[in-house]
Amino acid sequence: MHRNWIGIRASAVLSILGSAVTLLFAGLMLFAGFFTPPPASPSPIPLKPVMAVMAAVFVALGAWGISTAVAIFLRRRWARTSMLVFAVLLTFMGASAMVALLFVPLPAPPQSDAAALMPAFRRGIAAFYGVLAAIGVWWLVLFNRSRTKEYFAGQAPVTESARLLSVGMIAWFLLIGVPCMAALALLRFPAMLFGAVLKGGAAFALYAVFAAVQIYCGAGLLRLRERARVATIGYICFTIASGVVSLISPGYAEMVRQIETTMPKLFPAGAPTTLPGAVWATLLTAAFWAVFLFFLVRGRSAFERS
Repeated sequence: MHRNWIGIRASAVLSILGSAVTLLFAGLMLFAGFFTPPPASPSPIPLKPVMAVMAAVFVALGAWGISTAVAIFLRRRWARTSMLVFAVLLTFMGASAMVALLFVPLPAPPQSDAAALMPAFRRGIAAFYGVLAAIGVWWLVLFNRSRTKEYFAGQAPVTESARLLSVGMIAWFLLIGVPCMAALALLRFPAMLFGAVLKGGAAFALYAVFAAVQIYCGAGLLRLRERARVATIGYICFTIASGVVSLISPGYAEMVRQIETTMPKLFPAGAPTTLPGAVWATLLTAAFWAVFLFFLVRGRSAFERS
């Protein structure tokens, strides 16, 4: 057995372990939402539906990880693409969380023994997310090697399909994000759009439109539709422009505070604004979308052949 193939199967084992932990979290969410005593003060957020939706998302992720791991052992070609999509998500989320924990200031807790341990605790959690990001990078390298392609094609050399791998990953990323958009719409989570804060029905409509656009773009990219490629480029440019305009707007700090005040249970009254965290999130998201934009512009030839 080639040594690279040992790494491939070790990745499958890691996927199974991570999926098992994800399913455990899903069970804990259901237990916390339906079997624990309700809080003393009523929450403006419907906790049971939120916990149920989050548990369903975690179950889907766990099932995805386990099925991909099994397909790796069976040497199914689609498992390689699945691992690359997951590696992109793992790298982005791990790196974002690590940067946020290391550089974004949080409200100072009351002076106590536990407060003194908080910096070390933050560094430990940041290191954990750094490990996740490193695993994502490792998978991106490993599953793009020629030996890995041979593993999933038996001993015959692999020829890539007309659909570029990067385009397929972008398509699945858009489709995977649809349930998140639906959850934000149902929760009426406030949205920031070109320097304005949308709430209530306006936020619901915006997230619903975003979900519909991502379904159209993701499905079209998988079918190599040129219109879907152009629509995705437009959607990405729209998202980046909205974030940049909001970020440079003079009232950006006030908009962040408005979003915080709509969620009193998540952001207690009197807590300092999380403006640095919002800035980092906006910049990282814009950079992430810019990478997608680069691959879509570069991969135009695949759509022309189709």
